[in-house]
Amino acid sequence: MDRTRYFWNAWNLAAVLEVFVPLSSVTMFQTMTSDDRSVLEAGGLVLEPRDGSFIFQEGEPADAVYAVIGGDGHVRLGSVDRNSKALMVELSRVGDIFGEMGVLDGGPRSASAVAEGRVRLFKIRAAAFEAAMRCSPELDMALCRLLTRRLRRTYELLQDAAFETLEVRLARQLLYMVDREGRKMPDGLRLGHRLRQGDLADLLGATTRSIITILNHWRNADVVTYDTEKALLTIRDVETLRALVKDGQRA
Repeated sequence: MDRTRYFWNAWNLAAVLEVFVPLSSVTMFQTMTSDDRSVLEAGGLVLEPRDGSFIFQEGEPADAVYAVIGGDGHVRLGSVDRNSKALMVELSRVGDIFGEMGVLDGGPRSASAVAEGRVRLFKIRAAAFEAAMRCSPELDMALCRLLTRRLRRTYELLQDAAFETLEVRLARQLLYMVDREGRKMPDGLRLGHRLRQGDLADLLGATTRSIITILNHWRNADVVTYDTEKALLTIRDVETLRALVKDGQRA
């Protein structure tokens, strides 16, 4: 027997067997019955994209919804303009879904999705997602909540861009991320995933230099620590960031 083929088949079988447990842990699908989840799983695929590879690109037809079911990396959602300036919209991690917008409205992809680090995805066919919506009111309600949260966050980002300083905007985004994934460490709350200074700049539509300036100021004030080699940020003084955001809102 060809050993390469044997090990590929063994891995593929393991991935297929594993996927039926992870879908039940994806936030969007937790309230669904197992029968309704099986509709989502019909014809789906387990994917393990390479670090840095595109899952889909802006402007492409939307043929599937993706669930992040494993790995310690994330999927970066965003756009790049003709001058190579990047905008990061969101990072999707284990338990999240992405790519649902184009499936819902039939339009093209509004952003590109890139794998960063190790991620395992479950690709849900558009037809399967639509069929599950027709038979599962729980999915409909969960989807409404998800879209409402994303719309609220988009509105907050728009408000910040119009009214707040970059320092306040950065503080708000770090608080948002630490609420989602903060890990308690001896020296503070560490963001659960690598986040380069350029990523923070892309999230806020700013320059990397301006982000570095703010982080250096915060480090000198012992508000944060940042490991530039590992791209890990730890918030040592959450209350200072909260006060900064609150004072910014009052201004």
